[in-house]
Amino acid sequence: MKENRAEILDKKYPQVKIRNRYSKQREEGKVQKGLKRLKKILVACLISAFLFLLTRPQVVLGSSLTALSDTMSRLKVSTASNHTIKYTTPSGVAAGQTMTVTFPSGFTIGSVDYTDIDVSWGPSTGAENELTLAATPSGSTWGAAFSGQVLTITSGTGTITAASKVIIEIGTNATYQTTGDQQITNPSSADTYTITIGGTFGDSGKIAVATLSNDQFTVTASVDPTITFSLSANSTAFGTLSSTSVTTSSPNITLTISTNAGNGYTITVKDSGNGTNPGLYNSDASFLIGSADYSYNNTADLSSVAGYGIQCSSASATCASPYNVSGTNVGG
Repeated sequence: MKENRAEILDKKYPQVKIRNRYSKQREEGKVQKGLKRLKKILVACLISAFLFLLTRPQVVLGSSLTALSDTMSRLKVSTASNHTIKYTTPSGVAAGQTMTVTFPSGFTIGSVDYTDIDVSWGPSTGAENELTLAATPSGSTWGAAFSGQVLTITSGTGTITAASKVIIEIGTNATYQTTGDQQITNPSSADTYTITIGGTFGDSGKIAVATLSNDQFTVTASVDPTITFSLSANSTAFGTLSSTSVTTSSPNITLTISTNAGNGYTITVKDSGNGTNPGLYNSDASFLIGSADYSYNNTADLSSVAGYGIQCSSASATCASPYNVSGTNVGG
């Protein structure tokens, strides 16, 4: 029977077989050591990765601001303007956090500081809680300062509740602590610009504003004048006249007038007289009592002379001086 070559070698050269077995064991040992080293490396990598996750800075993802707007008092290029910026913050602001407003290049901040800024917040209108501002934060006082194009509003110990409305006023419209006297100047080019809201409080958003070559227009109109006029009575009577006393007619006549004329109105009272001279005339007797006296003066005191005239009084109109009298004095 033919023997296997390996068995023949083993029988003739037993030392070779031993070496082969030893060599095989040595190779297996190397493999085992390699696996152990690989396990150690994998464990070390897992520990390092875990420590990295524990020690790396934790990033808080904020939310998008809602209801963003910026109402500007002027949109004309190169013109100073107030800004009223509004938004709702889903996350709110914690103590020590910041809110930033970044104006794009082209807007000139100038000398605007915290005295030209108001910040308020609240659940309904955003105006419920006014913040006390200074150049830097301290306790409940918030810091408000520009650095370049960026306005940073920094909390000391104050907070803003989540889901609150925030209002930031910049310019002469800021009146809470002191009235602002500085404004931001618009860019010199008519275009659309983006204002960015951000900060360490985590929420963010953008507002688009536009500048125009001219933001105002002229309205002209003409209004026709109107006037209404009425008399409370169309006749008044003296009754029987006396040569020894002053008689006043009855009833008094009230003149009611209304007009939209810019210069108001003028009322003139005229008596017919005898057609030649003014006064109270009786055609049957052909007798004339002169206005305001027989010499036809503008005024008279009827307690001492015979005459006829009128008196005027008004709570809203101006009576001319000859008639703005009382007692026995009259204007003719």
